[in-house]
Order: sequence, then structure tokens, then C-alpha cells
Amino acid sequence: MEFRQLRYFIAVAEEGNIGRAAERLHVSQPPISRQIQALEHELNAKLFDRTPKGVNLTDAGRIFLNDAKKVLAQTRTAIDRTRAAERGELGQLDLAFFGSTVYGAVPLALRAFRRAYPYITVTLTRMGKKEQVDAIRDGRIHAGFGRYFQTTDDIAVEHLVDEPLYAAVPADLALSRRESLSLGDLDALSAVLYPSGDRPSFADEIIRVFSDAGRTLTVDTVASDSAAALAMVACGGRFTLVPQAIAALRFPTLGYVPLIDETLTAPSSCIFLCKDQPPVLREFLKVIRTVSFNASSDTILV
Repeated sequence: MEFRQLRYFIAVAEEGNIGRAAERLHVSQPPISRQIQALEHELNAKLFDRTPKGVNLTDAGRIFLNDAKKVLAQTRTAIDRTRAAERGELGQLDLAFFGSTVYGAVPLALRAFRRAYPYITVTLTRMGKKEQVDAIRDGRIHAGFGRYFQTTDDIAVEHLVDEPLYAAVPADLALSRRESLSLGDLDALSAVLYPSGDRPSFADEIIRVFSDAGRTLTVDTVASDSAAALAMVACGGRFTLVPQAIAALRFPTLGYVPLIDETLTAPSSCIFLCKDQPPVLREFLKVIRTVSFNASSDTILV
């Protein structure tokens, strides 16, 4: 059975006349008659009763007409969806994140993409940075978010934003009420760093920042993630440094104070395949390249 036969059959059924159907389809009558006969032979059913004025649907023909219309409609839908998927306008986008990017760059990127492509399903999974790279290579995800990725030949690292750093300190300390702090102001407190594993990491960057400034950094512990680090700081006598996105999160026993040195920042990046990018990834990259990730803490909270 061919789609052409279905189109011919529907036209004849709706016009009630092979001649008028031929005019509608811009073909001659003989091909339509032959295709209708072939269709009846294949179905082993009579679809039309022939009359001097044209044709009338049989009971079998009326049932087949309803189903034939559904088949053609579903076919057109399948064609449209396939073409949309090829353009990157339909399908599924699989993403991963690591660390505190989920509080800043990730939601801003996803919100912009969803507005541009509301019919694409987006999945978001927490993955370590090395796992993200492996998953991209295996085709399990399209792109990942994190900080301090190592460059490779096949994985592109696209910088999104540099977030200012804040000192998170116990709210009962006078330091928490300062307008800004220097690294030296934190000398009396021990540091809680994060995350553990997946080097190079934000923890390594904080160690480097203090070393470059000639400051002594006393590390109390290295927590698994930012939430654990903040909980440790809330116990008292400790501090940690956090990107602006985390400083937007309210923690009842903590204060966030910006650092005086505005050059101290934490980068957010997106990684993806350099080559052979699927359409949905290409569209995602187009969108995120239009996003302003330099948002204030208040904006990130929206």
C-alpha cells in the first residue's frame, strides 16, 4: 500500500467523483482509477459503489476513509517532527552539572533555552567533571557545566562567566557585618574548602589565591560540596569562599561578604564535543551564547 493510493482514495471519497478528484490532484483520471482498483484488490474489499454521476462509499469504504485520514495525518506529523528534530527544534537535550554552577549559570542557560525551544525535553544530571567528559564522548549527554575543566583535543570548554567571590563567615562574627573583606581579614579563621575529588577544583583555586597573595591558609577540612562546607562554617570559627551564585542562597547562621579584590573570581564553563555536534546541541549553544550570565545575586534568585 502506498501513500499515493491513500491520497487518491481520500480525494475520490471527498469529491464523490473521479473526474473532480483528478482536477483536485492535478493528475489524469486513469492513474486514479488504477490505484483505487489496486487498493481494493489489496484490501480485498469494495470501497466504492459506481453510479452514473460518480461514486459512493461503501460501508467498508467509510471505515477505511476514517483510518486513511489518520494515517496521512500521522505521517505529516512524523515528517514535521523529523524535520524539526533535524533543525534542533525538537527532541531531547541531556545535560550534566557539577558543583555550584547549578545555582547560577545552569538555571540561567536552561531558562533561556526553554523559552527558545519549549518543545525540547531537557534532562539534567549531577556528574563529576571526569564523568561528564566520558559521558559526552559516549553520547550519554550533550553538554556539561562546571568549573576548572582541563582541555582536551575532542572536548571544547566554553567560558560562560566569572563570578565574584564572597567570604562565608558565621553570622555572629563582626566580620559578617563588614561591607567587604580582604584575605588578610580572614587570618584568624581556619578554612573549609570544597569540593573533594575531581581535581583541579575550586579548592585548588582557593589554595592558589592565598598562596599568590602571600597569606597563610589554615585548612580545617575539605568538604564534599558547597552545602557541606557552609554547614561546617556555620558551626563557628571557620570560613569558606563561595562564588556569587552561592552567596545568593540564604543560610540563617551565615553572613556573605564580598572580597575587596574584584579580580578574585570563579569561572563557570560549559563543555561539549568539538565536532559531530547533533542539531539539538548546536541550537543549545546558539542560545547560551546570547545569555548574559553576569547576573547579580538578586537576579539569580528569581
